[in-house]
Amino acid sequence: MRTTQILLVFVASLILPTGAVAQGLEDIMEGIRNGGGWVSVPIVAGAGEISTALLPTFGLAINGCVRVWDGHSGRWTIRARDTIAETSLETDSAPGEGVRFSHRFGVRSQVELEFQWSEPRDTTLVLWVGLETLDDERDACTPPS
Repeated sequence: MRTTQILLVFVASLILPTGAVAQGLEDIMEGIRNGGGWVSVPIVAGAGEISTALLPTFGLAINGCVRVWDGHSGRWTIRARDTIAETSLETDSAPGEGVRFSHRFGVRSQVELEFQWSEPRDTTLVLWVGLETLDDERDACTPPS
């Protein structure tokens, strides 16, 4: 269950205004080609949220890892809800701690994400969302240097 719980952080890398489907597909494909990417989420008073536009995901299967940037402090709870598949998930993570995930999307996906920080302050949450590729020597939890 924990692997499914983190899938939606990958979708967070699609942070799109509603209706930006074409750009979203470009972002997805670029992220897959690059083996992942960094995601920034504004946090106000210890909380933040984002949602994606409704996107065609064509049954895409992904495996990867999400990691809160090492420079953050405290604990981070990530709650995700796929509004199409009616699934919801939750994970708790510390900075620098990689959490692996695996997920198969449906034909379409729309995801709502909530982030809760153990510290009730403002910041920008920075996440690495890495994807497994055919390169066996690359670890999805480790961002490129």
